[in-house]
Amino acid sequence: MLKTLKKIAFERVGGSPEEKKVFDILAEEVKSRGIEPVLESFEVDTFRSGEGHVEINGKSFAANPVGLTGNADITGALRYIEPTTLPLAEDADGQIVLLSGGVNYEKYKKLAELDVAGFLIVTRPGKKAGFPAIKKKAITDFGKIPGAVISYEAGRVLIQSGNIPARLVTDQKEYKGTSHNLLATIPGEIDDEDILICAHADSVADSPGAIDNAAGCVELLGLLGHFAKNKPRRTLRFCFFGSEELGLLGSHEYVKKHSDELESIRLVINLDLGGDIFGDNQAIITGPKEIETYIDSNSKLHGLGLHVKSDVYSSDNMPFARKGIPSVSFARVGLGSSLGHSCEDDIRNVDEKSLRDMANIALDFADKMVNARVFPFERQIPDDIGEKVEKYFKERQGLGIKD
Repeated sequence: MLKTLKKIAFERVGGSPEEKKVFDILAEEVKSRGIEPVLESFEVDTFRSGEGHVEINGKSFAANPVGLTGNADITGALRYIEPTTLPLAEDADGQIVLLSGGVNYEKYKKLAELDVAGFLIVTRPGKKAGFPAIKKKAITDFGKIPGAVISYEAGRVLIQSGNIPARLVTDQKEYKGTSHNLLATIPGEIDDEDILICAHADSVADSPGAIDNAAGCVELLGLLGHFAKNKPRRTLRFCFFGSEELGLLGSHEYVKKHSDELESIRLVINLDLGGDIFGDNQAIITGPKEIETYIDSNSKLHGLGLHVKSDVYSSDNMPFARKGIPSVSFARVGLGSSLGHSCEDDIRNVDEKSLRDMANIALDFADKMVNARVFPFERQIPDDIGEKVEKYFKERQGLGIKD
């Protein structure tokens, strides 16, 4: 598994030629397991990681442009706004605001309402600044607000400088790109009770994306290889999704393009984050409580040490949740994964045993669901989880549950 992971652990932003290269590699891996894949394409707004800097009091600090926020050369008074006070903030017209967390749809909307000149995201101590992107719908709805990511050390200097003028300069390339989903099907004997198993194949800009999510891809290949040799009772749909990091675009595209097939999908199994040497295996259930109870009991019976909970999970399972399809997301979260979305998410943090352990946990669950005499769980999203799903899409992507 580690050998295959090494082949695909390089920067592969959604819609880029590098992402297409990964899909070509994955397609060959699928074919080598005796299954013929299908590659579907779709257009995305994407970018190349650029460069920038922020100047204050004669000092200059590196500032990584936030993807899709354009190029800028602006000057404005600095102001730090705490996360809890951002919704209440006023009078930020023309200012460059410092933020200590990421910017989702709702936060971006607030920045637009405040008419800020720009924003700086301060990364946490000890982590290198990355290249996140603003979701396209936020840009469409509110226009471009220049943004950049700076180091904690730079942020500390800026916040201690007070509300004095600072200059932010950013330069990046934005373009229309072609992203892809790679699909493979292993037909079963039972009609209208399909199971979809997925992992996203892209990475954020400037990141090898080893844990997030080359690991999930090789785990998915492991499951595909098993069921290619062991015919399942229920049809299995394997999906390697593109442009997850740009806003779950691949899975959104799949749900839209295959809408007439969704009724047959009883469950989604999502593999996102894996291989962390110092990690904790988790199963996050976005669905009936009975699934959580079953997985938790099975984990204890077999000593798997799996942390199980019911919640939403920010990954490709979510567009299916909006359609009432439950999911289980298997993830390994730990010290290495804390370096995710940065240039440090590389192969050094991935462990073969951790990859295999998680793949085997997912395989055990998938095998039981695929070959059950009667499918054991309802195809539903409970009301309390449904409310979280709705809140997720409203705050993260500006989408209503019916959009």
